[in-house]
Amino acid sequence: MKRLLCLIMTLMLLPVVPALAEDNAAGALEWEELLTWANSYKARALKEQPLNDPTAPEAYSEDGYAFIYEFATLYMDRPEMTEDSVLKNLVIVSAEEEAPRGTKVDMFTSDVLAAYYNENENLAGDRGFAALYLSNTMPMGAMWGWVQRDGQRIMAIQYAVHDQLASGGDGYTDAGLLYTIQENMVAAIRAYGLDVVIDEADVLDNLSTVEDVMAQTAYTQVPVSYIGTDLTPFQESDLAFAGIDFLTLTPESAQAAFGAPREDQWMEDDTGEYIRAMEFAQCELTFVYDKNKENPALYAMSILADGIEGPRCVRIGDSFPSVLNRFRYNEGQYDDATMTEVLYGTAGSDTCGTAEYSEDGSATLRYTLRAASGQAVVLHMNFSYMSLNEIMLYFTH
Repeated sequence: MKRLLCLIMTLMLLPVVPALAEDNAAGALEWEELLTWANSYKARALKEQPLNDPTAPEAYSEDGYAFIYEFATLYMDRPEMTEDSVLKNLVIVSAEEEAPRGTKVDMFTSDVLAAYYNENENLAGDRGFAALYLSNTMPMGAMWGWVQRDGQRIMAIQYAVHDQLASGGDGYTDAGLLYTIQENMVAAIRAYGLDVVIDEADVLDNLSTVEDVMAQTAYTQVPVSYIGTDLTPFQESDLAFAGIDFLTLTPESAQAAFGAPREDQWMEDDTGEYIRAMEFAQCELTFVYDKNKENPALYAMSILADGIEGPRCVRIGDSFPSVLNRFRYNEGQYDDATMTEVLYGTAGSDTCGTAEYSEDGSATLRYTLRAASGQAVVLHMNFSYMSLNEIMLYFTH
């Protein structure tokens, strides 16, 4: 049990991307900075033998000829490592190596974002991308950065450099750094396009794509914290999500949002009223009707499949710490005997958050609120092996 509790506390303290970071005085990634760093790895490679055979057929790909070392994998233009060999791409996966700005593998996403210029601290964009900056000094060159994501799950951070070649008018670089992100931490760092040359039209096309992303602002990262007390409790505004409003949801508006139900069942209860269970592809809704099968009132909603973002954009498959760090916590006490914790408020009240833990790696988060209408609403989330597998919203009476 002690090992489990230590794991839980560690997970709870993991920092994630802050929604409102401090002012970032760092600069954008520059070509000379990138090239100097990449060439330092070529210098190291020239002094060592690779762990693989770069002349083997499997060593070649569109990235170049792979030279695998303990410190990095270098992709060259030929299967020989010489002073004249051209470095095309470079990948590091070791946490012992250091990339530009002191960034590393296993570093938190927030630390990477803080190392570079960022004029979009809350990552406004769409569900797929959020632009970080765009510096257009064409025809001299351009620099830009963006985040690639699947909703709240950041998958990559990319910083690109289009530097005009020294000869002038002969093209531009199309190089940069790509940080691969897994579970909010850097899994790999890639320097790409170190030998690539593109023309002005290609640069302008890239900049146009970034500008299109910058114009999208409807989707943002949810505020998160590893302090906990600086976040707001579960509140009524959280009940508007996925294009619906839980408080006013009707069978008709549900079908407009989720399409036709796969199953639509009616049951009569012992009072003569009717219960209607509507099953959609990614969620289930339960409505209560009067004795005339009229005046439907939503009772509960369950999200059982990935695809719908619930309150504060939680999704099936999210990790326990990533969900916990979106709601207020760290106010109450942990009860060792029952393995429960009061996150905020008073347990059992209409405004509180609680967590329950189990030795088998399962957990439950439960938040309650009293809406302006007087209705009490509960957000109940179940985790298996610290992965979210069920999201439930329901009214209490």
